[in-house]
Amino acid sequence: MAQDIAFYKDWFAQYVAGYAQEDIETQRYLDLKRDHTLRVFENASLIAETLPLPEQTLKIALLGALFHDVGRFEQFSLYHTYSDRDSVNHGYLGSRILRSENVLAEEKKEIRQSVRAVVALHNRLVLPRAIPQHIREATNIVRDSDKLDIFPILVANFIHDGSKNDVVTMGLQDCPSAYSPNALSNVLNGESVRYAEMQYVNDFKLLLSSWVFNLEFSTSMQILYKRGYMESLLDTLPDLPEMKKVKHAVRNEMQRVLAGYLSEEE
Repeated sequence: MAQDIAFYKDWFAQYVAGYAQEDIETQRYLDLKRDHTLRVFENASLIAETLPLPEQTLKIALLGALFHDVGRFEQFSLYHTYSDRDSVNHGYLGSRILRSENVLAEEKKEIRQSVRAVVALHNRLVLPRAIPQHIREATNIVRDSDKLDIFPILVANFIHDGSKNDVVTMGLQDCPSAYSPNALSNVLNGESVRYAEMQYVNDFKLLLSSWVFNLEFSTSMQILYKRGYMESLLDTLPDLPEMKKVKHAVRNEMQRVLAGYLSEEE
C-alpha cells in the first residue's frame, strides 16, 4: 500500500538524524541542508498547487522535492564539501541512496523509478530531451523550488552577515570586483552560467542572476519577485558599468514574464 507524504517526511528526518555530529560547526552545515530541503518542499507545494497535475505526477514532484538533496548528507560526511566538482554528483548519489535504502518500496514501480529520476536529474544544467513528460514536469517543479530557496541562503553569505563560509560559496575567490568574462557574457545573452566555469564569488552571483532566464513556471517568478530575492542579489554585485547591464537584463526578463501579474497588482 502506498504511503502518504507524512511518512516520507518522517523517514527523511530520521535519515538526517543519523548523520548528527557533536561538533556544532559541522552540524550547522548539515542543518543548513535539512532546513533547505523542507523549504524546497514547501516551494514545490506552492508551485504544484497552481498547475493542473495528475495526482501521480503531483506525488512524484513532492517526493522529488523532499528527496532532491538526500545525497548531500553522505556527500558532506565523506568529502566535507557540498561542491559536486570536488566530490561526487549529489543528484546521482541521492538516487542511489533511495534505491539502496528501499525508501519507496510500497509505491508503484513507475513512482519509484520516476522519483529516483527526478533526484538524479534535478541538478543537471539541461534536462535530457528523451525523458517522459511527467518526469520532466516534476523535475522542473523541483528545480524551480530549489533555486528559489538557494537565493536567500547565498545572499546572506554574499553580504557578509556573519554566516559567510567556504562550504556554501564553494571556496571561490572572494575578490570584490573580479569576475569571469564568460559568466558576464552568458547573463547578458540570456544564457545559463555553468558551475564548472566559476572562479570568483561574483561568478556565483552572475550564475544566480542567470536563473531568471530558466525558471519554468510563472508562479516561480512571482515568488521570486514577491520575496525580493533577485533584488537582494543584484544589490550585492560590484559597482561596475557592466554589472549595471546585468541588472538591466535581469529586471527586463522579470518584467517580461510578470507583465500580466504586475498589471494586476497595480
